[in-house]
Amino acid sequence: MRILFLSSIFPHGTARVTGTFNLQRCRALAAEHDVCVVAPRSFLDVWRTRKRNAVEDRWVPETYGLDVSYPPYFYTPGFARAEYGEMMWWSLRRHLRSVVDRFRPDVVISYWTHPDGEVALRIAKPLGIPCVVIVGGSDVLLLTKDRRRRPKIERVLREASAVVAVSDGLRNAVIQLGADPQRVVVNYQGVDDELFSDGDAFTARQQLSLPTDRRLLLWIGRMVDVKGLDLLIAAFELVHQRDPSLMLMLVGEGPLGPSLRADVNRRGLTEHVLFAGPKTQEQLPAWYRAADLFVLSSLSEGLPNVLRESLACGRPFVSTDVGSVREIADSQGRPRFAELVATRNAESFADAIARALHPSYLAAARIAPARSWRETARGKTALLERLIQGIPANGVDNPSCRTNDMVKPLNGFASDQLVGSVESAI
Repeated sequence: MRILFLSSIFPHGTARVTGTFNLQRCRALAAEHDVCVVAPRSFLDVWRTRKRNAVEDRWVPETYGLDVSYPPYFYTPGFARAEYGEMMWWSLRRHLRSVVDRFRPDVVISYWTHPDGEVALRIAKPLGIPCVVIVGGSDVLLLTKDRRRRPKIERVLREASAVVAVSDGLRNAVIQLGADPQRVVVNYQGVDDELFSDGDAFTARQQLSLPTDRRLLLWIGRMVDVKGLDLLIAAFELVHQRDPSLMLMLVGEGPLGPSLRADVNRRGLTEHVLFAGPKTQEQLPAWYRAADLFVLSSLSEGLPNVLRESLACGRPFVSTDVGSVREIADSQGRPRFAELVATRNAESFADAIARALHPSYLAAARIAPARSWRETARGKTALLERLIQGIPANGVDNPSCRTNDMVKPLNGFASDQLVGSVESAI
């Protein structure tokens, strides 16, 4: 099977930790299929990189055996967001034409509903091949709050051959947005079980030059508003007053970095909060193993993979009760390995941290089951094979060979009829 994967959320030279789950997803699929990745990069990102003359920007994940390209695309920062799909399409159309002509895909997969999913549909529909859109979380939970952008997202969800949700909660969300329930399937994300596994905390701390006589809390992510780091720092201040041995490690970077450092300094926590900076996927397991507890304070999430990685490394977690986190926090009759906080209250979050630091939580996390990317790929392969054969995702008519007015003519070909060859379609 030849799979064309399209997503702007994918690692590149100056952001090797961005979308690592998509890299793992494609690697798992590439074990048995031909996978070609188109990972669009914003023109601003490309311009900033060139301005810095960054040597690392020439990095491509060749060692993973993937065919990856990074075409730039234009968009209007901060406004006209409803037109981002149109902007990405017209920015990429020549590059996509050459990729399709060379690779001749059997199916197109996109991660992120808009703009990426809209572009994926415009590739697949004229070629008469299935288009599968993977929902990430915020693309349907947050972006739909934009009244102009919401109809575009709803349209992608309605017209994709299949919509893949990474949790039951997200499946319900996309159905509420108008997706046909029979075309929406759940395919949980996995972890790289060869990379993320339990290990000795003392050894990991020595490796990372971290203190061995303190209890360590770990957060990993991008420092942006939706991650709710103000709540985490306020809660840490409270729980640190009860237990001065605690230390908070923040792994990642983002626009809120300077203000977070200022807040930590104002609270007198500079010696107890470590800003560790971004880490590669290969570096993360040691950070998980070094920690006593993983913490997540987000305002919105789908089903974040950092929680899966934490459990795969045998570490319990505390999280705000958002998105579909509850689906993996439920110990299902086994000893408890997670705490969920229902309200955005620093005292409640601090209490949850204190409870989860009990040794029983660590013991329970070490026996919690972890799902590998290989298992995830098997489920997705079965879906793709059904769609390619014209068998519906869940027993309904496959829409992938029907055109619609989202597909506009490109360089003269008619979008109201199937095109007989790849060359004439794109």
